[in-house]
Amino acid sequence: MSDSILSNRGGLNRTTMKYVLIWICMGCFFLGGASDLKISKPILYIEGNVAYTIFNMSWENAWKNEKNNDAIWLFFKLLPEEGGYRHIQVTNEGHSIVSIFSDGLDLNFEVPSDGTGLFLFPKNSFRGKVEATIKVRLDPTSFENANTRGSSFMALGVEMVHIPKGGFQLGDPDTKALDFGSFYKPDKKGNAAGLVSVNSEKQQLEVSETGDMYYRVSSEGYEGDQKGTIPPTYPKGVASFYIMKYEPTEGLYSVFLNSLNQDQITGRLIFKEPDYYAQGGTVTYENSRYHSKYPNKPCMFMGWDDAMAYADWAGLRPMTELEYTKAVRGTAQPIAGEFPWGSQNKEKMQRFPDSNGVLTMLNGWDESQLNEDNKRYFGASFYWVMDMAGSLWERVVTVGHPKGRGYRGSHGDGSLRPNGNATNADWPIADEASGGIGFRGGGFYGYDREYHEFNPFSPIAYRPYGGWQGGMRNNSYGARFVRSSKR
Repeated sequence: MSDSILSNRGGLNRTTMKYVLIWICMGCFFLGGASDLKISKPILYIEGNVAYTIFNMSWENAWKNEKNNDAIWLFFKLLPEEGGYRHIQVTNEGHSIVSIFSDGLDLNFEVPSDGTGLFLFPKNSFRGKVEATIKVRLDPTSFENANTRGSSFMALGVEMVHIPKGGFQLGDPDTKALDFGSFYKPDKKGNAAGLVSVNSEKQQLEVSETGDMYYRVSSEGYEGDQKGTIPPTYPKGVASFYIMKYEPTEGLYSVFLNSLNQDQITGRLIFKEPDYYAQGGTVTYENSRYHSKYPNKPCMFMGWDDAMAYADWAGLRPMTELEYTKAVRGTAQPIAGEFPWGSQNKEKMQRFPDSNGVLTMLNGWDESQLNEDNKRYFGASFYWVMDMAGSLWERVVTVGHPKGRGYRGSHGDGSLRPNGNATNADWPIADEASGGIGFRGGGFYGYDREYHEFNPFSPIAYRPYGGWQGGMRNNSYGARFVRSSKR
């Protein structure tokens, strides 16, 4: 790459400036989740044909154990002064850990082949707070013709959990689950004959009364169409992937809004809903910025198209029904009436929204105390993914509609359409007539109502709305995003 590529519009000319340092101007730290992910103002260096950034980062309650690990998905944006953003790619190699300030910790990177971002995670057995200085090498072609002197450079992060590869089972040993749309393996007469084993990403699963799997539907048919074949291209959760540790927060969504141009922002303003503030939303626009009073609060009123826009912008993708099951149940043998934390009991749950809607442990515990013996109090899954039942409904790509079964698991590339929508053709859209969306996990609608078998906490196999196309904004509908892993 020649020097002239980076010398347009304000001039990154090597003869006049050897180093370029651009400081983010949006505050000292980016808060990205319930474990206080912090990323300092990044420095951007462009030295000849090499571009890289250095920054400090930390997060609480990180781990690597014999089962799995958590991680941070890092990605980068350049924000021109006139508005909008440019997604900055990373190179396939050249990244390094400059300094580690946590005792007994080693860190490692995983870089996807598309270069949209990269994962950082504990390499060795560890539990505690991560504090480190990171150097990430950037693709210099991402800066072509950019007015870098008139722009802000952003380093962003999302807390994730790594789900290892391996087979698992769908369904529930309790026949009661069949009345709530649970998957089951049928016999030659169409009767429930057991659980459904999922052992390969390439596995084809015929959905029919005498096929590989089936499910009952209610009179409304919200469980799905009971048809089709789940093809090899539909992500099943057997291959390893990363999933967001927490639901998207109001803080994450505010940062997202602050990066968009005016045309893109218009369709993503969730607080324009009539009941938004009355039902607890706190994203506002003040002093030319979007922000939240409670940045760690799950992001209410994020419609499906809002969620898909965020996923595309962040380089992630929606999860499938089968990936949901793998993330909560893991490789464990299913038990009757099992909740995402691995037991039949929901009375011990202590994690609920407080009066401001922020998820809080009622008994005063914090996540540093989470372990295998007490995860039912935290609502943590087999792999310690948080809040997969009992907070916002988890919207997934369903197997109960052709548009859902046609999903190929493509990842967001960091860039949106001019109108602020996602660009991935295989992702379902919110249009009520389109299809492809489903709901899992249950949702918390507030303390002033009664609850039942699948609200606010739903057993893993229950899917009474597993194929319902509910793409609208609502105070209890959410989303959660994933990304395939090479490990």
